[in-house]
Amino acid sequence: MLLSMPDPFSLEGRTAIVTGGSRGIGYAIAEAFIARGGRVIITARGEEALQDAARRLGANCLASRCDNGDPADIARMMADAWRLGPVDVLVNNAGISPFYKRAEQVTVEEFDSVVQVNLRGTYFCAVEFAKRCFEAARPGAIVNISSAGGITPLDRLGVYGATKAGIHLMTKSMALEWVDRSVRVNAIAPGWTETEFTDGLFASRWGDILKSHVPMGRFAAPEDVTGAAIYFASEASRYVTGTILPVDGGRTLR
Repeated sequence: MLLSMPDPFSLEGRTAIVTGGSRGIGYAIAEAFIARGGRVIITARGEEALQDAARRLGANCLASRCDNGDPADIARMMADAWRLGPVDVLVNNAGISPFYKRAEQVTVEEFDSVVQVNLRGTYFCAVEFAKRCFEAARPGAIVNISSAGGITPLDRLGVYGATKAGIHLMTKSMALEWVDRSVRVNAIAPGWTETEFTDGLFASRWGDILKSHVPMGRFAAPEDVTGAAIYFASEASRYVTGTILPVDGGRTLR
C-alpha cells in the first residue's frame, strides 16, 4: 500500500509578493501560484492596470502599488504586506529596458533609469523581505527574475544585460549570506519571451533573426517561466539556493 505523500510543489497556505505582477511574466507567475493554492500580493507602478489584474486574478490576490525604483516606496509596500500576515515568498520580477541603443548612444539618464529599477530595486526588495523574515524567525524564498541576457550579451541591450548579470551575482551573494537564517535566494533567467514589452521587437525584421538563435525554434510564453517559479517557491527546492536557472529554449547554449 502506497503512503499518501504531500505534494512538494504545493503552495497551499503560502503568501507571495510578485513585483511587476500586473502583466507578462509577473502576472503569469501570480496566476500559477494561485492555482497551486497560494495567495499573492501583486505590485506595479500603474494603478489602473494593477487593479484590473487583481480583479482578474480573483479573491486570493491583493494589489499594492509600488515604484520599484524608489527604496522608500519598496519599504512601505513591504511593511504594508507583512501587516496583513507573514509573507513566505518574494518574486522579484519588476524590470524595465526602455531603449535599444549602442553603448555610446546611451545617456546618463537612461543608464540610471534601468539600473535604478532593475538592479537597485531588486536589491532593496530582497533586503526588505529578508529583514522581515529574520525579525519573524521565519524561512523565506526569494525568486529573482533576471534574463538570459545576463548570461550571454544582447546587441544594443548592454545596460539591461549588465543589470541582469548583476542580479545573478547578487543572487549568489545573498544566498550565501542568508543561508544560515533560512532565506533561500535563486534566480530564473528567461530567454526572449512574448509579452507587451517585446511585441514591437518581435514584429519587426529582427523577430525571425532572434527566433533563429533559439534551438527550440520559438519564443517563450510567460507560462513557460511559471514552472521554475513554482519550483523555487515551494518545498520542492528546499535544498536549493544560489542557483541561476535559464529558461530560454536553449538560447544560451549558442
